[in-house]
Amino acid sequence: MVDKDIKVEIMVDEKEKKHSFIKKYWLNIILLFATILSTLFAGAFQETGKFVDSVRNLGLGLPFSFSLIIILLSHELGHYFASRYHNVPASLPYFLPVPHPLVGTFGAFIKMKGKIRDRNSLMDLGAAGPFAGVIVAIPILIIGINHSQVVPLSEVVGKQLWPTLGASILFRSIVYALKGYIPGDMGLMLHPMAYAAWIGLWVTSINLIPIGQLDGGHILYALLRKKSIWVSRVVFILILLMGLLWMGWLFWGFFTAVVIRFHHPPPLDDEKPLDRKRKIVGVLSIILLVITFLPTPFFE
Repeated sequence: MVDKDIKVEIMVDEKEKKHSFIKKYWLNIILLFATILSTLFAGAFQETGKFVDSVRNLGLGLPFSFSLIIILLSHELGHYFASRYHNVPASLPYFLPVPHPLVGTFGAFIKMKGKIRDRNSLMDLGAAGPFAGVIVAIPILIIGINHSQVVPLSEVVGKQLWPTLGASILFRSIVYALKGYIPGDMGLMLHPMAYAAWIGLWVTSINLIPIGQLDGGHILYALLRKKSIWVSRVVFILILLMGLLWMGWLFWGFFTAVVIRFHHPPPLDDEKPLDRKRKIVGVLSIILLVITFLPTPFFE
């Protein structure tokens, strides 16, 4: 027979743990629920094109919302588990909701506290997120493309349509493999899952830009150490020049200069050489940037 005092003690302990979890992660939880709502609205708006109808029919946004949040969560959990593996304290993901009908979120991030041990650890921390996100995004993209329709451009208004969206090498290759050649007077009306994966791949490429403390900045420093700052400055100039193709790059240039900066702090042991496996990861990361990058994400 179980002692009643022990039973009460266990129940109180469980309540305290639950209360402690909510108290510690209340902001993460609120931001996650807000992002679920904002992405549900964005997904519903893409279907209805009307504000009131979107609010009334949030369920229509479920395929888009679920797909996008899973991709972003995978990216951040890649960083989180890499941090845990290398004994670098890290927070759970903070999602960034935004009331915008195109995307519904600015992504997510985790906070890492404490020093990184060496360049091998730095490479793992930088690359884990993008690769985890892409591994999840590709099957979602394949499912979404299979459910997308090839339609005459003249018949489609207000939908997510390729080629009005930019197409990375990876995206274009998957579309061609699944749908074949699409003539110039036709377009691919993207299923919400395909559009969510498109955003996920775009976010991956932005994170892989080799500047400062972006994921690409971590990878670049792991490869080149202090020489990485010169590459970052060249990349910054290229970002400004790409503003001629898409105005959003000017915002990213400003954001980079003011918030991210070019300097990357060294790990504790900056002299320890990068091992062969991490060099391969670095090369694969550069390839991933090339095949997911979008010089012009949106066309008029």
